[in-house]
Amino acid sequence: MTITGDFVARSNALWIDVDNSPHVPLFVPLIKRYQAENRPVLLTARQHSQTTELLQNAGLDGLYQVIGEHDGKSKVKKIVGLGRRAYQLAHYVKRAEKTVGRVGVALSHGSRSMVLAAKALGIPLITMYDYEHTETFIFNTFSDRVMIPDRIPDATLDRIGLKPEKRVKYPGYKEELYLNYYESDADFLKKVSQENGVLINADKIIVTLRPPASTANYHSEASDRLLETLLERLLGNESVFTIVLPRTTEQKNHLEQFIHARRLSTKQLLIPKRAVNGLDLAYHSDVLISGGGTMNREAALLGVPVYSIFAGVQGALDADMEKRGMIQFIRAVSDIDRIQLRKRTPNAPGYKVSDRVEQSVLTQIELMKT
Repeated sequence: MTITGDFVARSNALWIDVDNSPHVPLFVPLIKRYQAENRPVLLTARQHSQTTELLQNAGLDGLYQVIGEHDGKSKVKKIVGLGRRAYQLAHYVKRAEKTVGRVGVALSHGSRSMVLAAKALGIPLITMYDYEHTETFIFNTFSDRVMIPDRIPDATLDRIGLKPEKRVKYPGYKEELYLNYYESDADFLKKVSQENGVLINADKIIVTLRPPASTANYHSEASDRLLETLLERLLGNESVFTIVLPRTTEQKNHLEQFIHARRLSTKQLLIPKRAVNGLDLAYHSDVLISGGGTMNREAALLGVPVYSIFAGVQGALDADMEKRGMIQFIRAVSDIDRIQLRKRTPNAPGYKVSDRVEQSVLTQIELMKT
């Protein structure tokens, strides 16, 4: 990690831990705001999915410390790994404070290891999450403040054990924090084509397919069955160009083996060699199909037709977007026929993003310092 003299001179650093790829774009605006104001940020990251590649793409190479990695599907390994990474984080931050000054606030979106490390070090802690059906005990018990979307009902938060005095509800969707700054790259598809040595025919229907998070504690195998059927349908459709974004190397290998075993055509397929800008990919897609949450909401807020193959328990945000007609859910193989494959004309989305989420987070950071 590179630290300048001015960086060292200040105290009350903000510690941010990114332990999954969606958290990179989420926190980049905050990191760059602090950098512009010459305020110290201590940035740690977990080697998982495409997190470090996205940090590099965001221009943060050399400004973060990689600590720990994902421990797979095994619950036992996850528990052991959680404790190990929490210890490693605490050890690193304690040493780093000698250089950057006292850490005033710790902030993450669902980093359990940060919660334990910050608690052990006595650092005021803000945890964000927006899916109420994941394992929230650590967040709710040890965080000083928990920021959640206002669309998650209080009755649900009562049921999962989040005390009212810890709750801070913010309006809208967390994705607004960075979508508010987004400007599309008109040459994105051309650049991706060149990087991968594959011609993306923009005259075709561009479909982005994001597999489900197969290592998450809320993963459902029903999503995998939908994914495989979709691959067969999309790769057999000559009017479609499919871009698949695996989450991990293991998932990429599995998908490639499936495609080979089923002898599916790869003439109209791209699996990028490295991480790409997810917002640009969504914006330039005619249809987005995903087994996750963040990328679905990003695309929906950009006005892209979105179909979800997430087969876990539906969260309040997904239910809200489905009710608004911003996302359609594919719950069974028979529902795949409802997917409308057609070219779209980018236009102004019906939902207007703003800086309200960012302002809510900044307010809580300052309150925690007092």
